[in-house]
Amino acid sequence: MFDKILNEFSTPFYLYKEETIIAKTKLLKELNLDFSHKFHFAVKANPNLAILNLLKTQGFGAEVVSAGELFKSLKAGIDPSEVIFDGPGKTEFDLKYAITQQIKSINVENLEEIDFINEYSLSKGLKTNIGIRLNPNIDADTLEKITTGKSGGKFGISEDQINFDRILEMKGVQLSTLSVHIGSQIVDHQKLIQSYGQLILLADQLNKKNHIITNLDFGGGFGVMDHSDDALDFVEWQKELENLLQGKKYHIIFEPGRFIVANSGELITKVLYIKSSGNQEIIITDASFSEYLRPALYEINPPVQTLNNSKELKNYDIAGGICESTDFLAKNIKLPEVKVGDYLKFINVGAYGSSMSSTYNSRPRPLEVLMGQNEYRVIRSRDTLEDLCKNEIM
Repeated sequence: MFDKILNEFSTPFYLYKEETIIAKTKLLKELNLDFSHKFHFAVKANPNLAILNLLKTQGFGAEVVSAGELFKSLKAGIDPSEVIFDGPGKTEFDLKYAITQQIKSINVENLEEIDFINEYSLSKGLKTNIGIRLNPNIDADTLEKITTGKSGGKFGISEDQINFDRILEMKGVQLSTLSVHIGSQIVDHQKLIQSYGQLILLADQLNKKNHIITNLDFGGGFGVMDHSDDALDFVEWQKELENLLQGKKYHIIFEPGRFIVANSGELITKVLYIKSSGNQEIIITDASFSEYLRPALYEINPPVQTLNNSKELKNYDIAGGICESTDFLAKNIKLPEVKVGDYLKFINVGAYGSSMSSTYNSRPRPLEVLMGQNEYRVIRSRDTLEDLCKNEIM
């Protein structure tokens, strides 16, 4: 089937495997956690409507960080009561939209949000469920650019800044959730357990002071490693988490994103040119950082495969056609020798591939294909040249 897809569609394009997504959801569901819980997919990882709808059929809710992600989640069929709204920079429009949709929780990361939500909710005759995202000052031992739980960062609020008694007096909000998320690509389960423990302790203390904290949002961050066998030990994670929650009645929320979809996706690209520069051989492809930003943004080498039968290994850099010196998809990697016209496959692109893509250099965004066991279908058409102009006024 892959050869048929390759012949039908011009590169670059994203290809997702439905079975891989379902397998990841099953892995989590089959943990058989012995406490009330729900998984909410972090929509930023991949907001395609077809994928959101697929995850909805697997019983997942949504975690969103913008009005756009909320709209897409609802459009994909996810019930508002199964949507969590996070993010450190919510606009008034974001907040008003989330309030009027009466979603499960708006998790605030700035104290001013609480006052706005309270006042707007009262003006609409509503009472809005809110959460507070705590900054636990925990180093997740992950890449610096994807750690989110350390003091000095923009995410969350430190506990000593929050006047919980004042929140209790507000009539337009109900503080029902405490939230934490310390970063992505975490393989040390102890870091996660440490952050969960802080949240449980605070929830217990607040409930003794007439608050009604019913939900604990433990975020996501389960690692999907590109170049190692490191993985989160779910057996130990589950055992220690269940010990933490023994005798507790909280509903637990998890927000996996990359973990669910990363392995499902590939970016297929064609070799346009091979050039020598100094001592380096550089492959120029028809994909670029407009289609796959993470390698340039995080200065990483993603996993890449060739689609030829060459046995000879050569050292290459892989670059795109964007007029930027940072437009490299990989550097100094060994690959079977390639020639012009060959295809390359970047793997683990199901998360933050398409969702971070752009039309920089006025490059139309690629199409996206979802492949099932016996069939495949386009789930996002390729931009046309006219699409590049549709919102502009001359």
